[in-house]
Amino acid sequence: MAAMAATTSTLVAWTTIPQRPQPGQMPSCTFQVRLAPKDVNRWVGPGAHGGATPAPTAAVATLAAGPATGAAAAFAGAACTRRRHRRYGLREAPRPFAAADAAAASARSATPVAATAEGPPPPPRRFQVPGGGAALEVLGGPATDGSNESGARSVVLLLIHGSYHAAWCWEPHFLGFFRSKGYDTYALSLRGQGLGTVDGELPAVAGTLEVHAGDIVAFIQHLSEERGLPVVVLGHSFGGLIVQRAVADLVEAGSGAVAGMALLASVPPSGNGGLVWRYLWRSPWLALQITWGFLTRAFERDAALCQELFFDRDVPLADLEGYMQKMRDGCPAGTRLLDLRELQRSLPVPAVPGSLPVLVLGGDRDAIVDVEALDETAAAHGVRSCLVEGATHDAMLGPRWHLAAETVLAWLQELESRRHDQTPK
Repeated sequence: MAAMAATTSTLVAWTTIPQRPQPGQMPSCTFQVRLAPKDVNRWVGPGAHGGATPAPTAAVATLAAGPATGAAAAFAGAACTRRRHRRYGLREAPRPFAAADAAAASARSATPVAATAEGPPPPPRRFQVPGGGAALEVLGGPATDGSNESGARSVVLLLIHGSYHAAWCWEPHFLGFFRSKGYDTYALSLRGQGLGTVDGELPAVAGTLEVHAGDIVAFIQHLSEERGLPVVVLGHSFGGLIVQRAVADLVEAGSGAVAGMALLASVPPSGNGGLVWRYLWRSPWLALQITWGFLTRAFERDAALCQELFFDRDVPLADLEGYMQKMRDGCPAGTRLLDLRELQRSLPVPAVPGSLPVLVLGGDRDAIVDVEALDETAAAHGVRSCLVEGATHDAMLGPRWHLAAETVLAWLQELESRRHDQTPK
């Protein structure tokens, strides 16, 4: 898969290069590189990625000068984390769609909703956890272009949020984006979060790692049966840690309900201990801000702190205030998603088998999950991490959400292509 976009002074190429994946795994190194026209032919080949690495799966094609469109434009910021690639100018080039981004940003409301050609998104519904105890909020629905009615897609996409968030965090962009691309796409609010309910009084801690993972397992099995397709699950932040446990449990049980796992700015299998120590060493002040912000939930009241932890300064204030309100409404005061001290007893989370496709990606401006954490997660699952340049922790909500979404989309399409090739004719 390869494409090229033209700018005024350079050519911006992006391609996916095989990374010696284990059987059944996806090539995971998708990146962009600035090239002068004279360097295009020299770049193609294994030398740019290390002499032992196979050559690209497709040659880089030169397009006529002019603005890029579609996937080629959207991929201009997806970068590989390998130090070797930094020699090749791995940085975000001037994006041809910057003007469109600015127009879209100015037009967004405080809490944007991903409406579709068929109208607003489906209303929330609740999934009753087997055995009782909780009903979990579910957003999203079938693909909006009708493609899954004809069997065009072979997987369903499930989105799982992290701490202090709920299913709402996928609604402004990701839900509508993937449904418009032909995927049945759903977002689940974890126990005690969002508009879900629990039996009795709301506890101080919503659940253990095992409880949350069990809820996700139950919903994946339900969703797979309901839609008649296996599920690819994407987890964000601490939701990514829970997803890793849920998927490991499903695979260990021999379930065919899960087809792949994507992890966005995910906490690594060992937990967040390494993250905390690295921030204490590098930037004690930032570590204090993060700790204070999470312990007191000050980011729900302090726009500057919320911006520092989750977003960037280019997020419109109206959007930021809307997200802060969603955090307050969706995560009841005093109820934590997990007890971090109790969590240590359940770590590390086991890695999934190498036969399951895994994508690990995050932002290079993430104030919470650093590149080392991404690399740790990727190494645990036998893949390489992918870095979205300019993206912050809440990459699905920031102005560069489309870069993360397009990265996931390309991986999904490759996953489906491989599933199709492996299907007995």
